[in-house]
Amino acid sequence: MRVVLTRREPLDSPDGVSIFIVSLAQALCDLGHGIEIVVGSCQEAQFRRLLAPRVDLPILALSRTPPTGLASVAVWLQAKWAIDRFDPDLVIHSEAVPVPLHGTIVHVVHDLQPRSGRLAPVWRAIRRFSARHSDRVVATTTELRNELVRDLGMPRDQIALIPKCLDRQAYHGASLDGRERAILHAGTLPYKAPEITIQAFGALDDPSVSLFVTGDVTGSVRAAVDALADRLRRRVTLLGPADGWVVRNLHGRVRVAAFPTRYAIPVGSATVMEAVASDTPIVGSPHLSHDLLVDGLNGLVVPADPHAMATALGAILNDDPLWSRLSAGARRMSEHFDAHRVAKAFLDLVPDHARHGSRLRHTVEQPP
Repeated sequence: MRVVLTRREPLDSPDGVSIFIVSLAQALCDLGHGIEIVVGSCQEAQFRRLLAPRVDLPILALSRTPPTGLASVAVWLQAKWAIDRFDPDLVIHSEAVPVPLHGTIVHVVHDLQPRSGRLAPVWRAIRRFSARHSDRVVATTTELRNELVRDLGMPRDQIALIPKCLDRQAYHGASLDGRERAILHAGTLPYKAPEITIQAFGALDDPSVSLFVTGDVTGSVRAAVDALADRLRRRVTLLGPADGWVVRNLHGRVRVAAFPTRYAIPVGSATVMEAVASDTPIVGSPHLSHDLLVDGLNGLVVPADPHAMATALGAILNDDPLWSRLSAGARRMSEHFDAHRVAKAFLDLVPDHARHGSRLRHTVEQPP
Protein backbone atom coordinates (compact mmCIF):
# COMPACT_ATOMS: atom_id res chain seq x y z
CA MET A 1 0.00 0.00 0.00
CA ARG A 2 0.90 3.67 -0.23
CA VAL A 3 0.92 5.47 3.10
CA VAL A 4 1.28 9.16 3.90
CA LEU A 5 2.21 10.37 7.39
CA THR A 6 1.63 14.03 8.20
CA ARG A 7 2.51 16.51 10.89
CA ARG A 8 1.79 20.23 10.94
CA GLU A 9 4.80 20.94 13.19
CA PRO A 10 8.50 20.48 12.28
CA LEU A 11 9.90 16.97 12.14
CA ASP A 12 13.36 17.92 13.43
CA SER A 13 12.42 18.06 17.13
CA PRO A 14 13.06 14.78 18.99
CA ASP A 15 9.65 14.76 20.66
CA GLY A 16 7.23 11.87 20.92
CA VAL A 17 5.33 12.65 17.73
CA SER A 18 8.47 12.89 15.58
CA ILE A 19 9.88 9.67 17.04
CA PHE A 20 6.54 7.98 16.34
CA ILE A 21 6.43 9.16 12.72
CA VAL A 22 10.01 8.15 11.97
CA SER A 23 9.69 4.75 13.66
CA LEU A 24 6.37 3.98 11.95
CA ALA A 25 7.64 5.11 8.55
CA GLN A 26 10.75 2.92 8.87
CA ALA A 27 8.62 -0.09 9.81
CA LEU A 28 6.28 0.47 6.85
CA CYS A 29 9.33 0.61 4.56
CA ASP A 30 10.63 -2.62 6.09
CA LEU A 31 7.24 -4.24 5.39
CA GLY A 32 7.45 -3.25 1.72
CA HIS A 33 4.97 -0.38 1.61
CA GLY A 34 5.48 2.94 -0.15
CA ILE A 35 5.56 5.92 2.21
CA GLU A 36 5.76 9.67 2.10
CA ILE A 37 6.13 12.01 5.07
CA VAL A 38 4.58 15.47 4.70
CA VAL A 39 5.46 18.00 7.40
CA GLY A 40 5.37 21.74 7.96
CA SER A 41 9.15 22.05 7.97
CA CYS A 42 12.31 20.03 8.57
CA GLN A 43 15.95 21.03 8.93
CA GLU A 44 17.72 17.96 7.56
CA ALA A 45 20.96 18.28 9.53
CA GLN A 46 19.12 18.72 12.81
CA PHE A 47 16.68 15.93 11.91
CA ARG A 48 19.51 13.48 11.31
CA ARG A 49 21.39 14.51 14.46
CA LEU A 50 18.47 14.47 16.91
CA LEU A 51 16.33 11.68 15.42
CA ALA A 52 19.16 9.50 14.03
CA PRO A 53 16.90 7.61 11.59
CA ARG A 54 17.91 4.11 10.49
CA VAL A 55 16.26 4.37 7.05
CA ASP A 56 16.58 7.14 4.46
CA LEU A 57 12.98 8.39 4.45
CA PRO A 58 11.19 10.44 1.75
CA ILE A 59 10.23 13.70 3.50
CA LEU A 60 8.35 16.58 1.93
CA ALA A 61 8.89 19.72 4.02
CA LEU A 62 6.38 22.36 2.97
CA SER A 63 8.36 25.33 4.27
CA ARG A 64 11.89 26.15 5.40
CA THR A 65 10.52 27.42 8.73
CA PRO A 66 7.39 26.44 10.66
CA PRO A 67 4.43 28.10 8.87
CA THR A 68 2.05 30.28 10.87
CA GLY A 69 -1.18 32.19 10.25
CA LEU A 70 -2.40 32.38 6.66
CA ALA A 71 0.88 30.90 5.47
CA SER A 72 -0.05 27.64 7.18
CA VAL A 73 -3.29 27.52 5.18
CA ALA A 74 -1.34 27.97 1.95
CA VAL A 75 1.18 25.25 2.72
CA TRP A 76 -1.51 22.74 3.64
CA LEU A 77 -3.30 23.41 0.36
CA GLN A 78 0.08 22.62 -1.20
CA ALA A 79 0.16 19.50 0.98
CA LYS A 80 -3.20 18.36 -0.36
CA TRP A 81 -1.92 18.66 -3.92
CA ALA A 82 1.25 16.68 -3.10
CA ILE A 83 -0.63 13.99 -1.18
CA ASP A 84 -3.24 13.57 -3.91
CA ARG A 85 -0.45 13.14 -6.46
CA PHE A 86 1.00 10.34 -4.32
CA ASP A 87 -2.46 8.69 -4.46
CA PRO A 88 -2.30 7.13 -0.98
CA ASP A 89 -4.34 4.24 0.32
CA LEU A 90 -3.83 5.37 3.93
CA VAL A 91 -3.20 8.83 5.41
CA ILE A 92 -2.11 9.00 9.05
CA HIS A 93 -2.46 12.50 10.50
CA SER A 94 -0.52 13.25 13.66
CA GLU A 95 -1.93 16.77 13.79
CA ALA A 96 -5.34 18.12 12.89
CA VAL A 97 -5.28 18.77 9.15
CA PRO A 98 -8.95 19.11 8.13
CA VAL A 99 -8.55 18.94 4.34
CA PRO A 100 -10.25 16.35 2.11
CA LEU A 101 -7.84 13.69 0.85
CA HIS A 102 -7.97 10.39 -0.99
CA GLY A 103 -7.58 7.07 0.81
CA THR A 104 -8.48 5.95 4.32
CA ILE A 105 -7.96 8.93 6.66
CA VAL A 106 -6.78 8.19 10.21
CA HIS A 107 -6.58 10.95 12.79
CA VAL A 108 -4.11 10.09 15.58
CA VAL A 109 -4.58 11.92 18.88
CA HIS A 110 -1.28 12.17 20.77
CA ASP A 111 -2.50 14.62 23.42
CA LEU A 112 -5.33 17.06 24.08
CA GLN A 113 -3.25 20.18 24.55
CA PRO A 114 -3.81 23.05 24.48
CA ARG A 115 -7.18 22.81 26.25
CA SER A 116 -6.94 26.13 28.06
CA GLY A 117 -6.23 29.71 27.06
CA ARG A 118 -7.62 32.06 24.45
CA LEU A 119 -7.31 29.66 21.49
CA ALA A 120 -8.52 26.53 23.28
CA PRO A 121 -12.04 26.70 21.75
CA VAL A 122 -10.50 27.00 18.27
CA TRP A 123 -8.27 23.94 18.78
CA ARG A 124 -11.19 21.96 20.18
CA ALA A 125 -13.32 22.87 17.15
CA ILE A 126 -10.53 21.87 14.75
CA ARG A 127 -10.01 18.58 16.60
CA ARG A 128 -13.70 17.76 16.46
CA PHE A 129 -13.98 18.71 12.79
CA SER A 130 -10.95 16.62 11.86
CA ALA A 131 -12.15 13.63 13.88
CA ARG A 132 -15.60 13.72 12.30
CA HIS A 133 -14.12 13.96 8.81
CA SER A 134 -11.72 11.07 9.31
CA ASP A 135 -12.47 7.44 8.65
CA ARG A 136 -10.90 6.37 11.94
CA VAL A 137 -9.77 8.10 15.13
CA VAL A 138 -6.84 6.60 17.07
CA ALA A 139 -5.86 7.34 20.67
CA THR A 140 -2.33 6.45 21.74
CA THR A 141 -3.10 5.72 25.43
CA THR A 142 -6.06 4.31 27.32
CA GLU A 143 -6.37 7.53 29.31
CA LEU A 144 -6.50 9.60 26.12
CA ARG A 145 -9.21 7.39 24.68
CA ASN A 146 -11.28 7.74 27.83
CA GLU A 147 -10.96 11.52 27.67
CA LEU A 148 -11.74 11.62 23.95
CA VAL A 149 -15.04 9.88 24.62
CA ARG A 150 -15.94 12.92 26.72
CA ASP A 151 -14.18 15.56 24.65
CA LEU A 152 -15.48 14.51 21.23
CA GLY A 153 -18.69 12.87 22.32
CA MET A 154 -17.78 9.75 20.33
CA PRO A 155 -18.65 6.18 21.36
CA ARG A 156 -15.66 4.30 22.78
CA ASP A 157 -15.83 1.59 20.11
CA GLN A 158 -15.29 4.24 17.39
CA ILE A 159 -11.90 5.22 18.85
CA ALA A 160 -9.13 2.71 18.19
CA LEU A 161 -6.35 2.28 20.75
CA ILE A 162 -2.94 1.97 19.07
CA PRO A 163 0.18 2.97 21.00
CA LYS A 164 3.01 5.10 19.78
CA CYS A 165 5.95 3.02 18.63
CA LEU A 166 9.72 2.78 18.62
CA ASP A 167 12.27 1.23 16.33
CA ARG A 168 13.30 -1.47 18.82
CA GLN A 169 16.32 -2.34 16.65
CA ALA A 170 17.83 0.98 17.74
CA TYR A 171 17.73 0.19 21.48
CA HIS A 172 20.08 -2.21 23.22
CA GLY A 173 19.91 -2.57 26.99
CA ALA A 174 22.99 -3.90 28.73
CA SER A 175 22.80 -6.72 31.24
CA LEU A 176 22.96 -5.87 34.94
CA ASP A 177 26.72 -6.36 35.03
CA GLY A 178 27.14 -3.91 32.16
CA ARG A 179 25.04 -1.14 33.71
CA GLU A 180 26.39 1.96 35.41
CA ARG A 181 25.19 2.94 38.86
CA ALA A 182 23.47 5.86 37.24
CA ILE A 183 20.08 7.58 36.87
CA LEU A 184 18.81 9.16 33.66
CA HIS A 185 16.35 12.02 33.51
CA ALA A 186 15.38 12.73 29.89
CA GLY A 187 13.93 16.15 29.06
CA THR A 188 13.82 19.49 30.87
CA LEU A 189 10.48 20.97 29.83
CA PRO A 190 8.54 22.14 32.91
CA TYR A 191 6.05 19.23 32.88
CA LYS A 192 8.97 16.78 33.05
CA ALA A 193 9.93 18.27 36.44
CA PRO A 194 13.73 17.76 36.18
CA GLU A 195 14.27 19.68 39.43
CA ILE A 196 12.49 16.92 41.35
CA THR A 197 14.84 14.27 39.97
CA ILE A 198 17.86 16.43 40.85
CA GLN A 199 16.51 17.00 44.37
CA ALA A 200 15.83 13.25 44.69
CA PHE A 201 19.44 12.61 43.67
CA GLY A 202 20.48 14.92 46.49
CA ALA A 203 18.19 13.15 48.97
CA LEU A 204 19.64 9.79 47.89
CA ASP A 205 23.05 11.19 48.88
CA ASP A 206 25.13 8.40 47.36
CA PRO A 207 28.40 9.57 45.73
CA SER A 208 28.73 6.20 43.99
CA VAL A 209 25.72 7.07 41.80
CA SER A 210 25.77 9.36 38.76
CA LEU A 211 22.94 11.43 37.29
CA PHE A 212 22.54 12.25 33.59
CA VAL A 213 20.09 14.93 32.44
CA THR A 214 19.27 15.51 28.77
CA GLY A 215 17.54 18.58 27.35
CA ASP A 216 18.11 22.32 27.42
CA VAL A 217 19.97 23.46 30.52
CA THR A 218 17.44 25.88 31.98
CA GLY A 219 18.00 28.27 34.84
CA SER A 220 15.92 26.14 37.22
CA VAL A 221 17.91 23.01 36.29
CA ARG A 222 21.19 24.81 36.87
CA ALA A 223 19.96 26.17 40.20
CA ALA A 224 18.86 22.71 41.36
CA VAL A 225 22.30 21.28 40.52
CA ASP A 226 24.09 24.18 42.22
CA ALA A 227 22.10 23.48 45.39
CA LEU A 228 23.65 19.99 45.68
CA ALA A 229 26.59 19.23 47.92
CA ASP A 230 29.95 19.39 46.16
CA ARG A 231 30.50 15.62 46.30
CA LEU A 232 27.17 15.08 44.50
CA ARG A 233 27.37 17.99 42.08
CA ARG A 234 30.47 16.44 40.53
CA ARG A 235 28.40 13.34 39.73
CA VAL A 236 25.82 15.23 37.62
CA THR A 237 26.22 15.52 33.84
CA LEU A 238 24.01 18.01 31.99
CA LEU A 239 24.11 16.87 28.38
CA GLY A 240 21.94 19.53 26.75
CA PRO A 241 20.04 18.58 23.55
CA ALA A 242 21.96 15.34 22.94
CA ASP A 243 22.19 13.47 19.64
CA GLY A 244 19.63 10.71 19.14
CA TRP A 245 22.18 7.90 19.31
CA VAL A 246 23.63 9.34 22.54
CA VAL A 247 20.20 9.32 24.23
CA ARG A 248 19.50 5.77 23.06
CA ASN A 249 22.87 4.62 24.34
CA LEU A 250 22.27 6.25 27.72
CA HIS A 251 18.90 4.54 28.15
CA GLY A 252 20.65 1.19 27.79
CA ARG A 253 23.59 2.05 30.09
CA VAL A 254 21.94 3.45 33.21
CA ARG A 255 20.42 1.34 35.93
CA VAL A 256 17.20 3.35 36.33
CA ALA A 257 15.28 6.18 34.62
CA ALA A 258 13.38 8.85 36.56
CA PHE A 259 10.09 10.38 35.41
CA PRO A 260 8.47 12.68 38.00
CA THR A 261 6.25 13.83 35.13
CA ARG A 262 3.16 16.00 35.49
CA TYR A 263 0.43 15.34 32.90
CA ALA A 264 -3.18 16.47 32.99
CA ILE A 265 -4.02 13.52 30.74
CA PRO A 266 -1.31 10.81 30.48
CA VAL A 267 0.15 10.54 26.99
CA GLY A 268 2.40 8.06 25.22
CA SER A 269 5.69 9.57 26.37
CA ALA A 270 8.50 8.66 23.97
CA THR A 271 11.17 9.08 26.65
CA VAL A 272 9.38 6.57 28.87
CA MET A 273 9.04 4.20 25.92
CA GLU A 274 12.76 4.56 25.19
CA ALA A 275 13.55 3.39 28.72
CA VAL A 276 11.11 0.49 28.34
CA ALA A 277 12.67 -0.50 24.99
CA SER A 278 16.10 -0.50 26.68
CA ASP A 279 14.94 -2.92 29.43
CA THR A 280 15.52 -0.13 31.95
CA PRO A 281 13.39 0.01 35.12
CA ILE A 282 11.53 3.25 35.79
CA VAL A 283 10.67 5.33 38.81
CA GLY A 284 7.71 7.45 37.76
CA SER A 285 4.83 9.53 39.00
CA PRO A 286 1.19 8.37 39.01
CA HIS A 287 0.63 10.77 36.10
CA LEU A 288 2.40 8.46 33.65
CA SER A 289 0.11 6.32 31.52
CA HIS A 290 -0.62 2.88 32.94
CA ASP A 291 0.06 1.62 29.41
CA LEU A 292 3.74 2.53 29.93
CA LEU A 293 4.42 2.07 33.63
CA VAL A 294 2.87 -0.61 35.82
CA ASP A 295 3.96 -0.59 39.45
CA GLY A 296 5.98 -3.70 40.22
CA LEU A 297 6.07 -4.85 36.59
CA ASN A 298 8.55 -2.54 34.86
CA GLY A 299 9.12 0.07 37.55
CA LEU A 300 7.90 1.73 40.72
CA VAL A 301 5.11 4.31 40.89
CA VAL A 302 5.67 6.96 43.58
CA PRO A 303 4.52 10.54 44.19
CA ALA A 304 6.51 13.23 42.40
CA ASP A 305 8.27 14.06 45.66
CA PRO A 306 12.07 14.12 46.03
CA HIS A 307 12.16 11.91 49.14
CA ALA A 308 9.69 9.34 47.82
CA MET A 309 11.59 9.18 44.55
CA ALA A 310 14.94 8.91 46.35
CA THR A 311 13.69 5.85 48.26
CA ALA A 312 12.46 4.16 45.09
CA LEU A 313 15.60 5.01 43.13
CA GLY A 314 17.73 3.60 45.93
CA ALA A 315 15.74 0.36 45.92
CA ILE A 316 16.31 -0.24 42.20
CA LEU A 317 19.96 0.81 42.41
CA ASN A 318 20.79 -1.48 45.31
CA ASP A 319 18.48 -4.51 44.96
CA ASP A 320 19.75 -6.76 42.14
CA PRO A 321 16.80 -9.23 42.15
CA LEU A 322 14.33 -6.30 42.03
CA TRP A 323 16.23 -4.73 39.13
CA SER A 324 16.27 -8.01 37.20
CA ARG A 325 12.53 -8.55 37.70
CA LEU A 326 11.64 -5.02 36.60
CA SER A 327 14.02 -5.17 33.64
CA ALA A 328 12.41 -8.42 32.45
CA GLY A 329 8.99 -6.76 32.79
CA ALA A 330 10.17 -3.86 30.64
CA ARG A 331 11.39 -6.29 27.99
CA ARG A 332 7.96 -7.92 27.81
CA MET A 333 6.15 -4.58 27.77
CA SER A 334 8.28 -3.20 24.92
CA GLU A 335 6.76 -5.74 22.54
CA HIS A 336 3.56 -3.66 22.56
CA PHE A 337 5.48 -0.65 21.18
CA ASP A 338 7.35 -2.50 18.46
CA ALA A 339 7.10 -0.39 15.28
CA HIS A 340 6.36 -3.38 13.03
CA ARG A 341 3.52 -4.48 15.29
CA VAL A 342 2.08 -0.95 15.40
CA ALA A 343 2.45 -0.54 11.62
CA LYS A 344 0.36 -3.67 11.05
CA ALA A 345 -2.30 -2.32 13.41
CA PHE A 346 -2.57 0.87 11.32
CA LEU A 347 -2.66 -1.10 8.07
CA ASP A 348 -5.52 -3.17 9.48
CA LEU A 349 -7.60 0.03 9.64
CA VAL A 350 -7.82 0.05 5.84
CA PRO A 351 -11.01 -1.79 4.74
CA ASP A 352 -10.60 -4.95 2.67
CA HIS A 353 -12.33 -3.45 -0.37
CA ALA A 354 -9.88 -0.50 -0.32
CA ARG A 355 -6.93 -2.90 -0.12
CA HIS A 356 -8.13 -4.82 -3.17
CA GLY A 357 -8.70 -1.61 -5.10
CA SER A 358 -5.25 -0.43 -4.14
CA ARG A 359 -3.56 -3.56 -5.46
CA LEU A 360 -5.46 -3.38 -8.74
CA ARG A 361 -4.86 0.35 -9.26
CA HIS A 362 -1.15 0.24 -8.49
CA THR A 363 -0.66 -2.90 -10.62
CA VAL A 364 -2.28 -1.16 -13.60
CA GLU A 365 -0.03 1.86 -13.06
CA GLN A 366 3.16 -0.21 -13.31
CA PRO A 367 5.03 0.23 -16.62
CA PRO A 368 5.21 -2.86 -18.88
